[in-house]
Amino acid sequence: MPTATQLYNEDPTYEWDRLDRDAYHRIEFDITMHHLRKHLPPSGAILDAGGGPGRYTIALCRAGYRVTLVDLASGCVEMARRRIAEEPPDIRHNLAAAEVGDIRDLSRFDAGSFDATLCLGGPLTHLPAADDRDRAVGELARVTRPGGLVATSVVGRLAVLRTIMTRFSDEMTTPYGRALLRTGDGLGPRDVPWHFFTADELRRLAEAHGIETVAMVGCESLSSGLPDATNRLAENPHKWDAWMDTLMAASDDPAVVDMSEHILHMGFT
Repeated sequence: MPTATQLYNEDPTYEWDRLDRDAYHRIEFDITMHHLRKHLPPSGAILDAGGGPGRYTIALCRAGYRVTLVDLASGCVEMARRRIAEEPPDIRHNLAAAEVGDIRDLSRFDAGSFDATLCLGGPLTHLPAADDRDRAVGELARVTRPGGLVATSVVGRLAVLRTIMTRFSDEMTTPYGRALLRTGDGLGPRDVPWHFFTADELRRLAEAHGIETVAMVGCESLSSGLPDATNRLAENPHKWDAWMDTLMAASDDPAVVDMSEHILHMGFT
């Protein structure tokens, strides 16, 4: 059975394309960036922990931040380096480093090294052991300066259950399907063990490490689980603009947060 790291190394392009595959998948990136802009400092050093091939790193470099990317998949790190090398010199200069690294061990960085630390798209979901998730969040908090932002997004448990119901309904009658709601422990692509979160679980995990909650966000908002309808709507620019306004406005409603495919927690140390 491959690990999540092996899967990402086999095809780092998949993760690069995931956030721009179609209108539905772009929502996760756009809503995340919308909320980051509300809470990030106007400038400073940012750690993109588990940053994959660098979608968020590049966007933040373009915004003028000094960004360090670490990811356990060397293939993703190499892609991030190639992508940032295609940017103009002033944007390339904003990349402090892109390195192979484990979010469970950020000891290469001193305490309080970063003005903000991000762990976006689901790296914590790829840690099936609770002790590993606890260690990782502790490290995210440790390397962030006092009063700095820590933003973490994970794969939502209720959205996964809804996907199983619509695509693999027979699994809902198995012990695996019945236990998933209670435990959050399940399987991702090619049966790699994942852990799926409720919003409350993610909030409690962050707050246990002194990260004071400022916002929780459903990254797909009201479009979660509706890719076909969302992509059809995107064919009409006027309707799409109105729908995106609605998605942004609803994205921090607690009911929307817990049903989203990706749940974002934002807090200050």
